[in-house]
Amino acid sequence: MSKILVIDDYEESIALIKTYFLGTDYKFISANNGLSGLKSAISELPDLIMCDVIMPGMDGFEVCAKLQEKSSTKNIPVIMITGLEDNRSRSRCFELGAEYIVKPFNIFDIKMRVKKMLELNNYKAQLQSAEKLIFQLALIAERKDVYAKGSNEKIAGYGTHFAKHLGLEDTEIKNIAKGALLHAVGKIQIAENILSKPGPLSQEEFESIKSYPEAGEKICQPIDSLKDVLPIIRHHKEQFDGQGYPDQLTGDNIPVNAQIISIADSFNALTTDRPYRRALSVSETFLAMDAELEKGKVNPHLYKEFKQVFTNENLDSISMNFSDVAN
Repeated sequence: MSKILVIDDYEESIALIKTYFLGTDYKFISANNGLSGLKSAISELPDLIMCDVIMPGMDGFEVCAKLQEKSSTKNIPVIMITGLEDNRSRSRCFELGAEYIVKPFNIFDIKMRVKKMLELNNYKAQLQSAEKLIFQLALIAERKDVYAKGSNEKIAGYGTHFAKHLGLEDTEIKNIAKGALLHAVGKIQIAENILSKPGPLSQEEFESIKSYPEAGEKICQPIDSLKDVLPIIRHHKEQFDGQGYPDQLTGDNIPVNAQIISIADSFNALTTDRPYRRALSVSETFLAMDAELEKGKVNPHLYKEFKQVFTNENLDSISMNFSDVAN
């Protein structure tokens, strides 16, 4: 049953709206001013809010703006109801991400608008649940690989720290964080004895390992909210000279975000203990990565920037939790 909050300083208006939905299974709650409406929204977390614009004290625009400030309420769909039809009010609604209905309104119009917004909100909730499931799969995949425990969060920390240094936009930084946490989700299909093998891999075992970027892309592909992360998942094992996998991309054909995660991944691997060697110091790590640069394996510009940022950085202060991104 969908819960709808109606905020209006006129009880008659609230009663009228409720009569429009007689015979439906919606549950209505109401508030007769902006402040109490805001409190009800925070405590009740309705599926939809219908809010009058002109109210004494806190008006509808302020209510909507306050809702946007809280993570628990910012995604609740809002229909602003007003007797004013002017471009300024309409623009303000669009800025706040709210729908806009002018009084007097058509009963069929408002019923259809409510129905469609609730359906869309339910669809978004399903997508969010699906995304959370993907992040859970990534955690499971990481736990299968005894050498990778905690690595995804470190790579996400390194990648986002570097992305901020490069001046990338917030959306790209978030994509990099998600890509780092999900880059190895495809390992969920790799046998545990291969992932945890301490010695050299056979050719057949290595081919199995090489399949995980494509597998990860296929796992995440149905989730629309992850579409901008797919290039990271698929291409983070490409190399600048074209000797990587799965597509042997070269140079700038490799997506930049994937290159950032690739460098961060290599850095993390070298600074982490392995059964066959101890963790290298930062200076030792960069000596090893310098050798890869000389072979043409990495983007020289990106690598030099990364080296400059991390040479004297406190690595323990750079980390990111799954919960910071997977919500």
